[in-house]
Amino acid sequence: MGPLSAVERFSTRLVPPPRRQRFWREVVAEAFPGMTAHAPEGIKAELARWSLGVVGLARARSERAQVSRVANEGEGRHLLLHLLHRGSMTMLHGDRSSTARIGDIVIADDRHPYAIDISQYNDCLILQVPVAMMGDDIAGRDWHGCLMPSTNPNVLFLAHVLHGLWSQRDQFADLDDDAGVLLADAARMLCRRSTLDRPAIQLPRSPVDYALEHLGNPDLGTALICQALDLSPRAVQKSFVRHVGLTPTAFITARRLERAASLLACDDGRTITDVAFEVGFNDSAFFTRCFRRRFGAAPSQWRSGTGSSLAS
Repeated sequence: MGPLSAVERFSTRLVPPPRRQRFWREVVAEAFPGMTAHAPEGIKAELARWSLGVVGLARARSERAQVSRVANEGEGRHLLLHLLHRGSMTMLHGDRSSTARIGDIVIADDRHPYAIDISQYNDCLILQVPVAMMGDDIAGRDWHGCLMPSTNPNVLFLAHVLHGLWSQRDQFADLDDDAGVLLADAARMLCRRSTLDRPAIQLPRSPVDYALEHLGNPDLGTALICQALDLSPRAVQKSFVRHVGLTPTAFITARRLERAASLLACDDGRTITDVAFEVGFNDSAFFTRCFRRRFGAAPSQWRSGTGSSLAS
């Protein structure tokens, strides 16, 4: 077995602000093949990564941004476990979304396209494990977008392992890449236990959760949420402001546009009108105006890669 690799570190703080956007795109694309970073021009972001044999461990810190990734069509399939240390992130996959808070783990399967909306001041540990190391029972299940809450004891265990290893990595220079095998075992235990656990008691959905689940419905708004959850308009408004700092209308519009941006970046053949309708707009002209106002570029420019990046 070979020794563990040295930790590689990249930071936009060492790059002049006008060049940070391009630098960060190159760093992200090299670290995670097939991934594109959509970020403001002067973004402040850092990435450190560590190879433990064929298992990868990375820590990403970033201001508000978004990344999108095309499906990996190579031979190796990986699961990426994102452990939130600070901030929040919403993973957009197909017509679904999974929002992780501090301490949660959300899983991505690189055989599927996805996008991640990253909150301001985000800090995340990312464990990348080849599915071949996880066993046939894990490989045979669809983990893409799976959200595991911080209250899950198996999540807590893996979080302690990852944080402990990362915080004391300088003391582990003499370990060999069997350390990666141990991390893969811990990830496998987490996934396997999640299949054995009893179904969690279904708690009442929050207005924000309901909105995220029904973004594609053009009728989605305060009135529909009130009707679905049997809440007053005032209660819905207060819930949105308390949890996301936005009104229901502003939050729904922002999430629809972010989902549209990820779909356009994938460029899978859908027309701009198709994308607009899929994310919940019923007027393509209005969608284009909203998109340009949010991202500083028309949907067609965004798809071609000539438009502006995400605003902060």
